[in-house]
Amino acid sequence: MKISIITDGNNKLGLGHIYQSLSLADALNKKLGKNLMLQFITKSDEKICSFIHSFGYDVEHFENDNLIFEKLKTDKPDRIIFDKLDVAPDLAYKIKNELHTKLIIFTNLTEANNYADISVLADIGSNFKNIVNKDRISGKIEYFGPRFWMLRPEFYTLKDKIKVYKDIVTDIMLIFGGSDPSNISSFVLNELLQIDSEFNILLVLGSSFKHNEELNAVLDKNKSSKSKVNIVKNMTNVGEAMYKSDVVFASPGLSFFESLAVGTPVIGFHQNELQRDVYADILPTMGIADLHNLNSIIKNKSFLFPSDPIIKSMEIGEGKDEIINEILT
Repeated sequence: MKISIITDGNNKLGLGHIYQSLSLADALNKKLGKNLMLQFITKSDEKICSFIHSFGYDVEHFENDNLIFEKLKTDKPDRIIFDKLDVAPDLAYKIKNELHTKLIIFTNLTEANNYADISVLADIGSNFKNIVNKDRISGKIEYFGPRFWMLRPEFYTLKDKIKVYKDIVTDIMLIFGGSDPSNISSFVLNELLQIDSEFNILLVLGSSFKHNEELNAVLDKNKSSKSKVNIVKNMTNVGEAMYKSDVVFASPGLSFFESLAVGTPVIGFHQNELQRDVYADILPTMGIADLHNLNSIIKNKSFLFPSDPIIKSMEIGEGKDEIINEILT
């Protein structure tokens, strides 16, 4: 089976779509093996292309949607999969009406979803309830809710391990996306280093992080802090690090749910108003203006815990096989 995956990531978008696409590719590869011909397509820069290629997948870069369509028209894939926020409705329409191939769209916020045979929105559109809508006439399927996150294999292994919680929080992991556009890393780290406690802080930075000058200034300013800081860029064993942490501070999105999936409580820090508003009613997040409350939040463990009824009901990532089977049907 020939499959094309179209995805993007950059300093504004982060790398969440890239990681989820790679998880999807791994699952398809595991299912089909030698019967799979898979190629990534992106409009993102060489850094993103190299990142995808480092996982062993072929990837091609195109400047615009017209060139992408011509590529798809030439290749004639059996399945076309998008994972990006801004799939162009015109492109989805042309694929559906001219190429007549099965179209699957993940994590998209445009009307392009109307042309998909399968659409998946894991964290937007259902107030975090798991919903599957099937149109009896067209056969179109819509998946909503955290059950349908495409987690990486290691997260499913760690989900089965027993997590022991310590009385006092010492190990804190910070992970705010591949780019951290609002530079939450620097603001949160500065606040933590000024708290009169001995924290072991693991700060995970993505390949598109651009705020090194501000981050270094925070480190210089807080040289006398009791806490220790370990900064890691492009970490590969994220799941294990999350599991070993007492709490994870994350931006809303894939990392937020990955932490909960492996049994580690989280605090969410929104990057923008969209994230704040989407999560507000069910999973309220913090902003930079709320950092003065961080010390009391940590002392009182006012976190979101995997054992909370609302989190348990989400069945995070447990619908992966269901989606894979539907893609291949």
